[in-house]
Amino acid sequence: MNFTKLSRKDAYWVDNATYFFNLFGFTISICGIAFNILSFQTAKFLGKNNSAVVLIRLLAVWDTTAIVVDGILDLGGKCFNYDAANYFCSMFYFQNLSTNHVANFQLVLLVFDRFLAIRKPTWYSRSSHVQMAYTLSFAAFLFGYGVSLPILFIFNTESGICEMTGDPTFYYWYLRALVFGVYVTLPFLLISFFNGFFIKFLLVHRKNFKSSEKMSQERAMVIMLATVSFTFLFFTAISGIFCIFVFQIAVEAVIDPSILALSNSVGQIPAILNSSLNFVFFYFSGKGYRIAFKSLILSYSC
Repeated sequence: MNFTKLSRKDAYWVDNATYFFNLFGFTISICGIAFNILSFQTAKFLGKNNSAVVLIRLLAVWDTTAIVVDGILDLGGKCFNYDAANYFCSMFYFQNLSTNHVANFQLVLLVFDRFLAIRKPTWYSRSSHVQMAYTLSFAAFLFGYGVSLPILFIFNTESGICEMTGDPTFYYWYLRALVFGVYVTLPFLLISFFNGFFIKFLLVHRKNFKSSEKMSQERAMVIMLATVSFTFLFFTAISGIFCIFVFQIAVEAVIDPSILALSNSVGQIPAILNSSLNFVFFYFSGKGYRIAFKSLILSYSC
């Protein structure tokens, strides 16, 4: 180890900061699960059962799965002295990356669905496209888990703790390609393209929104998805950068392990926020979504 060990005072503050971020992430996760349940239930009141409704509900499911792994098992476990990453080892890291990949591509599919609705309105209106939504979601599941399979062979607990086996430099490049290529760059490019199309749509048809109720509803849906997309790009980029930073310093062993633990906890927060706040963004940016949520509340109060 080439790092300089922290003084007792510095170690105390670093450990307390780590606990704070672990507890903060765990708290956000509890709220995020509640928000995703609301999102799942609210989608039922958005209108007829179509591909958009299916994809919103599947997004809530996969976001919840990602939160359970990142926020409940990882950060929450550390709050209560339970190290899920060390206990489950390769399966934990495999599930961590896979669920986040699938959740990200669920959002890509939701934005893509709206792109089709605008680009091919006649074709889109002929069917609910529910089967297409399930098929594409299953493909996203296979892709997200498929590209993460090598993780199962990278970590083991032969020494009593979960650690990498083999050449760490090779795994560093693999994980960097996985995180920046699949987790950040590919969804970023796809969503940026679709959002560019949405912005063009809003500008070209801005005079028609007031005269047509259908166009007004389309505008509300586009603004709602664009809001979620931009926040997704922000949180995912930060989370990806932290992930690579933490892995690199872990490989090089250049800083105290307690700082590494703090960096890992801080880096998890954007990913958890990304999977927790879609309901909030949907609610405040979409009038139709607010109406659907009110219908949900009324359905339980009657």
